[in-house]
Amino acid sequence: MEKKYQIFISSTYEDLKEERKRVQDTILSMYQFPIGMEMFSAADEEQWEIIRETIDSSDYYVLIIGHRYGSVIEEGEYVGISYTQKEFRYAVERKIPVLAFLIDDSVAITPDKMEQDASRREKLEQFKDEVKNGRMVQWWTSKDDLANKVSIALTKEINRGKRPGWIRADKLNLEETQNEFVEMNKKIRELEEENKELKRNAVTRKPKLNVCINNEKVIHIPYFELNSNTIDCDYMPLEMEDIPDEARGYITQEMLEEYNSSLPSKEVLEKYKEERRYYEQVKDHPFDIDLKISNDGNMKARDIRIEIYFPEEIKVYRKKDNDISVPQKPSKKQNPIDKFYYDKNKLNRINAEILGPASLGIGRLLDTEYISQMDAPNKHFYNDDNSLSVRMENLMTEYEWKIKDKYIIAPKKKGVFEIECSCICEEYEKSDVKVIKVVVE
Repeated sequence: MEKKYQIFISSTYEDLKEERKRVQDTILSMYQFPIGMEMFSAADEEQWEIIRETIDSSDYYVLIIGHRYGSVIEEGEYVGISYTQKEFRYAVERKIPVLAFLIDDSVAITPDKMEQDASRREKLEQFKDEVKNGRMVQWWTSKDDLANKVSIALTKEINRGKRPGWIRADKLNLEETQNEFVEMNKKIRELEEENKELKRNAVTRKPKLNVCINNEKVIHIPYFELNSNTIDCDYMPLEMEDIPDEARGYITQEMLEEYNSSLPSKEVLEKYKEERRYYEQVKDHPFDIDLKISNDGNMKARDIRIEIYFPEEIKVYRKKDNDISVPQKPSKKQNPIDKFYYDKNKLNRINAEILGPASLGIGRLLDTEYISQMDAPNKHFYNDDNSLSVRMENLMTEYEWKIKDKYIIAPKKKGVFEIECSCICEEYEKSDVKVIKVVVE
């Protein structure tokens, strides 16, 4: 069925009137429909909707560029570019085939057809670069040369037959076309149903590794609160009214001032209390974790590597290694009241020996158990970067491997945190990352 095609002609107007007319006549001689800016006021923004609809309904977009850039849009989305460039960008956006024809630089022209403004000459060159980017362009030397090249280019494009074109209504058998549409829709529905059935029956064989901690989606850890009253009282400054009557003659104001000046700062005391709180959290209130590695897929997993990264706010320990040192108490001079009663009653001295330096970090211990884990087919180990690693040769589908009573975690602060579990095996293209939420409250 013979089609006719609509061709939109875009260019600057005053300098290319003759060239546009020659191209229009050529398109008409090909029994196609030329349409251009002659029927529009390009500077009238109210006409842009009509121009846009015309480009939308066109099959091809012919762009002719001479030596002028044209009027520049002064407001709106396209401010700063010419109306011709605006039309070109819209045609590209709508995927209308663009046939671009640029005047050859060797062509001699009169000054009235040259762009006189330096800034617009620069914009014209930038526009040419934009047009040449990603497409073939043709160079013309005269209106006859231009018309000939437009005719040849359009003929090639039309012969490809990829544009809808226009067909006379009296040439269209509506009943036959309607029947074809009905049959096509029926076939499409059949193919869609067939595709759905194939998807339902298709079974993708793949392992699915899963890491679970304590069989919970969200882990809740109780935060141990230290009763710091005893510590605070032990480091309270003394005033003369705090001195018992029987010690008033023995303890002087100078002794009180010397004692008070030896007391630690508020920052040092708060740091010690937090270290003490964390020490008692680890020693007396540890939170046991049990790991379970399972394969929930339909294929055996091989060469499994799992990394479990704990946030810095939550410290992980091997259960046998949680023997952290007792935090060192801030130093101070002997309480003058205690010294008074000591001297008076000759009591045994209070053992105020300073304990070893505080150390909350635990390194990896390469003991016999650790080495045996490394040599085993399935092994797990603690890393210095606050993470756990799991290595497995393979894991059958619907099987699981549990690591119980080996690790504890201790929170350093309250809040909501995330444990990141990264799983990779021979059958995976990339690591599968799962996040387990931890709530410390």
